[in-house]
Amino acid sequence: MHQDVSATAATPGEAGAALKPIDAGERIAALDIIRGFALIGIFLMNIEWFTRPISELGRGIDPSLHGIDYAVSWLVYVFVQGKFWTLFSLLFGIGFAVMLGRAETRGRPFLAPYLRRILGLLLFGSAHFVLIWTGDILHNYAITALALLLVVTRNWKLWLGLLVSFAAMAVVLKSDAVVGALILLVLVGVMMFFLHRGSVARYWKWGVTLYSLMFVLGLIGAGVTAVYPQIRSPETAEQANKRQERLAERAKERVEEIRIDSRGSYAEAVRYRAGKFAEDMPQAAGLSFMALPMFMIGFWFVRSGVVARLREHAALFRRLAAWTLPIGMTLTLLSVWLVPSFPGDGLGGRDPVRMAAMSLFQIGALLLCMGYFAGMVLLLGTRAARWLAPLGFAGRMALTNYIGASVISTLFFFGYGLGYWGQLSRPGQMAFVAVVFSLQVAFSWLWLRHFRYGPLEWAWRALTYWQLPPLRRKQGVAAAADGTVHPA
Repeated sequence: MHQDVSATAATPGEAGAALKPIDAGERIAALDIIRGFALIGIFLMNIEWFTRPISELGRGIDPSLHGIDYAVSWLVYVFVQGKFWTLFSLLFGIGFAVMLGRAETRGRPFLAPYLRRILGLLLFGSAHFVLIWTGDILHNYAITALALLLVVTRNWKLWLGLLVSFAAMAVVLKSDAVVGALILLVLVGVMMFFLHRGSVARYWKWGVTLYSLMFVLGLIGAGVTAVYPQIRSPETAEQANKRQERLAERAKERVEEIRIDSRGSYAEAVRYRAGKFAEDMPQAAGLSFMALPMFMIGFWFVRSGVVARLREHAALFRRLAAWTLPIGMTLTLLSVWLVPSFPGDGLGGRDPVRMAAMSLFQIGALLLCMGYFAGMVLLLGTRAARWLAPLGFAGRMALTNYIGASVISTLFFFGYGLGYWGQLSRPGQMAFVAVVFSLQVAFSWLWLRHFRYGPLEWAWRALTYWQLPPLRRKQGVAAAADGTVHPA
């Protein structure tokens, strides 16, 4: 099905009018609660890297830990890491599809507001990375959002031009980042082909299976590409020496990172993070490779009509949970059993077992992410919804709370704050998350009693729709996130 982003189905007087911010009454309360749940998971995963060098991210469970510290790290690694930023990716895809659907229904322009929305996300993410913390995910989402726009608009000429350009750069530069972008564009082309074929009913045929399959096949292909050269041509002495030199360089960088985070001034930290941001941007396509299929799955949930009638599709979510949770957990546990910790700095060669463990973990994370989403939808159809309802307040202010958690954490742990870097045990970190997030829920509830949007959400909407939406609530009007779960 070809989705024309300038659809003309509009009521009289609406065509051509500017797309406006969504009203609180149009929100889907269940998605706000799930968004709040995702915030907890992201905070549980991130907290370790506010008090440990983030350059060690991706090495599995810290082998230096013992006892309760190791147990907590194991639980976070198995049940949390990699599962919740992908859940946010799925929710982003849902939000994109809802925004597109509103534009189509009302016959209003979509492209310009969406591009401004991406720009706003990139600005927030860049500021978060440079001014607060290098673990930002928002700038990666902004890059992926451009790929999503290309899929939906189905601009084959632009796609082909980008493909040829990146292919030429890959040959000339021989850069892993460029090759990653090239693989991502191939994935985008496959999605462009399948997404626009047939009626909306075809979404039921392709849907989750298609987008998940593209991710799995791409991940397996990347693993084979990485391992095959080592099998065909083992590492030479010269290559081994160069790898050792890079390991030594990264060891020095790690020492400098620890010094800046634990004892450096704020000015030093900003300069350091600005340099890291320049290094990180060319690698953004690598994370987009994982995020884009989740964007598309969220898009499918809306375009197939599932999100509009969540309760009516309980059977779908039961099947989804029944398949994804056990399979995803099995793959994750198998990965941890094979290689619980990855030694070195990511330059330890292309060991097939190590690469297999990493691939199993990533596939398991995708499946568990969908299982968590399905499980939360099912829980919200039970009496548990009343207990989960407070998460909706935090979820409605997800951007404010996400960046706010980074501000609080850096001021607590970093040297230019209270200086508790490296001093809090893993159980202590979990307690820190519980306290801070509880305060954020309370703050969100209080704020939303008086205001329509969170402060950063309001700024993002103002940039997206190029107008200042009303912020203060009318006197006597309660917040919409009242704990009930509305299907639409």
